Amino acid sequence: MIGLVTNGLPFQNRFLAEEEFYYLYDDVLHIRELHLHDLTKYDTLILSCRLDLTHLKRYQSHLITFLESGKRLVIFGEIVDNWLPTIDWEDSEVNFSWWVRDGGDLPMHEQNTAHPLFKYVTLRDMKWHYHGSFLPPVGAQSLLDIPDGRSLFYIDHVSFNGELVVTTLDPMFHIGLGFIDQSKPFLHGIAKWLREEE
Repeated sequence: MIGLVTNGLPFQNRFLAEEEFYYLYDDVLHIRELHLHDLTKYDTLILSCRLDLTHLKRYQSHLITFLESGKRLVIFGEIVDNWLPTIDWEDSEVNFSWWVRDGGDLPMHEQNTAHPLFKYVTLRDMKWHYHGSFLPPVGAQSLLDIPDGRSLFYIDHVSFNGELVVTTLDPMFHIGLGFIDQSKPFLHGIAKWLREEE
């Protein structure tokens, strides 16, 4: 069972109306009501991007308990203000226009390409822009790095009993707003991988 946690913001509601992604999740959980749900019935919780920071902090212990019970937590977008321990986030300038410049590029590199996710996701699917980067904990597995060695997408099996999946990419935001084509194949790849790993 996969639960998708949202704020109920307009872009999230538009994303939830996208029938092609109904298979990504089994239930939608509003973050303000997270305490009303039995999280033990879910194998995976997905935190949509741009969730309210106050409520993320409020439910930090619930999410850590979920992870420590051996479950999977997937986090999209920025992880600011240290709301979840072990995550080292650093803001960066967002490059929105590299693809319209002559010879433009947004340097990033796949890592650990034997990971099952790469059966469903290509580098192009992950390459639109990013708002910051991570320094994964020792022993975590980065799947996408920028040239300075920091990560845009990593999987952490070492900090908790469960699996923490962290990416700066924000596909639901862009799907909900209707721009950046790569966000759809990227999220479909994530969905297929999550369903394969259930």
